Amino acid sequence: MTSVNSKEIHWFKETLKNVFAVELAADEIGVEATELGLDEVEDFFIPRELFQVVPATLLYEIMIADDNRSNEWVGAVAFYPNLPDWCLQVITKNGKMVSRKLLPLIQ
Repeated sequence: MTSVNSKEIHWFKETLKNVFAVELAADEIGVEATELGLDEVEDFFIPRELFQVVPATLLYEIMIADDNRSNEWVGAVAFYPNLPDWCLQVITKNGKMVSRKLLPLIQ
């Protein structure tokens, strides 16, 4: 995993700081991009009832970091494969969802 200072990392850092009082530097965050089918993702992450038409896959920018208390934070933004705008933001802490925000693109 590599780390670059992107829009996604900025969102992850700011959300952790403002919502969870966790401050991280960009170089403490691992980043991975992947395309996954909805059957490859936990139901709590993207419940199918959120979609009028369920896409076969979504693209994800995934950010992973450990805080100074050894908590593992995972942030993800999801995109439809043919659109640049985010449709979902999710943060988990130690494998449990602590934040999920649907964005207007989900239909």
